[in-house]
Amino acid sequence: MKRLLRQRPRLQRRLMLTSLVIITLTSLALAEALNQQKAKDLHVTQTNDLLARLPSIAAELRLEGMLPQHILTDTPVPVQDESGYLLITCTNNLRDHYSSSEAAKRLGLQDSCERVRQLGQQNNGPDVVSLADGKSYSVVVVPLTINQQEFEILVLSDAEDVQQQLATSYRQTYVRVGLFIPLSGLLLVGASFWGLRPLRQLSDEVRNIIKGKSSKVSEDYPVELSNVASALNELLSKEKHQRQTYQDAMKDLAHSLKTRLAATNAIMDEPGIEQKERNQQMLAQLNQMDQIIQYQLRRAMVGRQGLTREHTPIHEVTDKLTTMLSKVYMEKRINAQLNIPEEVMFPGNRDDLMEMLGNLLENAYRFAISTVVVHASLNEHDGLTLIVEDDGPGIEPELRQAVLQRGVRADRRNPGQGIGLAVVNDIVSSYQGDIEITDSELEGAKIKISFKSA
Repeated sequence: MKRLLRQRPRLQRRLMLTSLVIITLTSLALAEALNQQKAKDLHVTQTNDLLARLPSIAAELRLEGMLPQHILTDTPVPVQDESGYLLITCTNNLRDHYSSSEAAKRLGLQDSCERVRQLGQQNNGPDVVSLADGKSYSVVVVPLTINQQEFEILVLSDAEDVQQQLATSYRQTYVRVGLFIPLSGLLLVGASFWGLRPLRQLSDEVRNIIKGKSSKVSEDYPVELSNVASALNELLSKEKHQRQTYQDAMKDLAHSLKTRLAATNAIMDEPGIEQKERNQQMLAQLNQMDQIIQYQLRRAMVGRQGLTREHTPIHEVTDKLTTMLSKVYMEKRINAQLNIPEEVMFPGNRDDLMEMLGNLLENAYRFAISTVVVHASLNEHDGLTLIVEDDGPGIEPELRQAVLQRGVRADRRNPGQGIGLAVVNDIVSSYQGDIEITDSELEGAKIKISFKSA
């Protein structure tokens, strides 16, 4: 049993002990109240019996000369019908003994007035008093006023039967309480296991999540725990999203640096340029790498929507990218055509535009045979439109939506990770834009991106 108690959850043990203490204290208080009520009931019974026997008591008082004759009833009362009570008359507020019945005199109870008075001061009126003969008596004090003189009649009866009844009643009450408390403890154990079962279920589900057996907790819980389960699932979802964001950012970083490293190698191998110019071009690539690293780290921390929005010239960024890619794919001698007015601006961050166009142009240069064309236009109704197309093999219609997801590639014959278009799709979505893949008039792929006017 001790081992089981040690294995119980602390919350369950606390609830059980607290409830058991409350039940025990309440039961004891109720038992004491029942005992007091039983004593009062017996006292009321004795008082009613006394009232029923008042004629016999009055006859004894008259026959034994304990009170003046003229206050008693003229109705004759049979002497042989004794009341069964001991009678004592007191005066001066129970301080002085006035007279006693013959039975009380034989027992030597002449000091009863003082005893009753002292116990009455201590207990606010004694029900049971121990007198000179060593016995306990139930006492009822009957006040009388005769010829402007006050008397107190003590009506005494043997309290042995009353005390036995009370003792029996007390034992029965405490036995019932003693049986009720363990039974309540057993009911508490069952109720605690049943009531705390949802908490144990939640604990098991969280443990399964930690072990990787599940990804969220069920929401089939009582009302008190349903909000906890929902909040926990939301926290798990946010944590998963944040972890995925970090993973995507690292993959995007590696994908972006790949092109810059290829451009750096092309610059190092490019013949016919002076060392000073070569160093300047390599330094420019290193600066772009640093910007990409800072951009990807910032995106991993705050997401795309947290980046500062501005207006970036599209022609300038596109020109730099095509210059770099022309060095990477020098052997293909790609003809890059830029139909981009100088005044057309991208309504967003420069790093976002660089990442988006960099991936689109890198794909176009890789698959193009000889030509890559970039269009950009802006009007009040349709907003900004960007189009990148090439004369390569194009993208099959059934793959045009799939290639916008991470890890999906349109051409499995060439090396790649299937990240470029997914990054483009993420950036376009962050600006509430639309992306569409169709066939180009150049017989290759045509990727159209639209941004609505602000």
